[in-house]
This record gives sequence, C-alpha cells and structure tokens, in this order.
Amino acid sequence: MKMTKRYGSFFGAAVLLTPLAVLAQVPSSSTPPPNAAQNPSGGQIASTNPMDSSMNGSVSNDTQLVKDKMFVRKATEGGFAEVQFGELATQKASSDAIKKLGQKLVDDRTQLDANLKPVADDLGVRMPSKLAKVDQEEFDKLKGLSGADFDKEYLTYSLKSHRDDLHAFHTEQGQTNDPELKDAVARQEAVIVGHLYMVNKLALANGIPGAHKGKAPAAAPAPPPATEQ
Repeated sequence: MKMTKRYGSFFGAAVLLTPLAVLAQVPSSSTPPPNAAQNPSGGQIASTNPMDSSMNGSVSNDTQLVKDKMFVRKATEGGFAEVQFGELATQKASSDAIKKLGQKLVDDRTQLDANLKPVADDLGVRMPSKLAKVDQEEFDKLKGLSGADFDKEYLTYSLKSHRDDLHAFHTEQGQTNDPELKDAVARQEAVIVGHLYMVNKLALANGIPGAHKGKAPAAAPAPPPATEQ
C-alpha cells in the first residue's frame, strides 16, 4: 500500500534580511513604527499589531495543511495501487493463500478509499485514476512473471509497501490538527496493521527476506537514543 485527508501537503515562508550597510544609515533615534507602543521610559514595547502575534501560528497551520494534502495524495495513490496489484494477484498467483490475500486487500482498500474520498474532496485532492510511475513499473514487472516468481515478487512488494504505509499513517496521526483527518487515519491505520500481519505471515512462509518471525510490528521502530559525546 502506498498512503491518505482532512489530510494534507507542506509549504515554507521566505525571510528578507536587510543589508548591514542600510542598517548603518538608520539613526538610532528613528521614529518607531506606528504600531509600536512606548513605555514611560521612552523605550518600545511589543507591537500591538494583531498580525504580528498570529503570524507564527498561521505559518505553522499552513505548513501542516500542505503536509495533510500531500499525505492524502500519497495515501490515495497507495490505495489505488494496492487494488490494482491485488486484482493482479487474484489472477496470477500460484498459491490460493496469496490469491485470497490479494482479494482481501482489494476489498478492504476499496472501502477505505471510499471513506477517505470525502476528506480528499474537502482538501481539494483528486482521487487518482492511474498508477504512479513507480507503481506502474512494478505492475508491469509483475505482469511478466508467473508461478513462484510472481508470488515472491508480489509478497516482497506488499511487505515493503505496507510497512511504508504504516509508518506514514502513524506519523500523520501524530501530526495532523484536522480532527476528521485524524479520525480517518486512525481507522485506516488499524486496518493496515492487520494487512501487514497477513502479508508478513505469508512472506515468512515463502522465504521472503525481511519478513519477521511472529507478529509483524504495529509501527516503525523508534530511532535509537542519541549517545552523549
């Protein structure tokens, strides 16, 4: 899967620096800006312009909105890809277990994407109608395989994509400020955990590198603590 917002995209702001040569020409007794208040001793206190106090919060909110949009775009692209790959698995897999897995992923992800569409609409994110370039390349590769070769490639792809999706959903869940998106992400993350467990189990049985023994991790491991120098 490749993640899904009420989710979002990211932006930045530019800061203009005044050359030191210009600053050197400004007399120390320059008239304070119109929005700057004076204290009894003649010094300036904080600006009374309401735009100043809200600027940091506005920039932060805009940045998160961009991230939410980007997340939703990636999540819907991943969902679309998972459906296409799952349908291919139901046709070409040599194992009945992998065919059943493919159908399960198709059914679940189709429902999840339908639930995500209102969030995407609210954010102005269009649902995908074709595979992303990297997914199309993998899809074409799988179409040329059969038997055990197809099974191994499909499971390898599914294992990696589900781990990537889980990491992305887990991160978005902790960062987004959109309550509707946060709720949708939480519900989808729970489904992805279940999918990863099923994929990991079959990957382990088929000798796929990177498969974990026992239950697959529910989230990406935390980075190791920094060591003191």
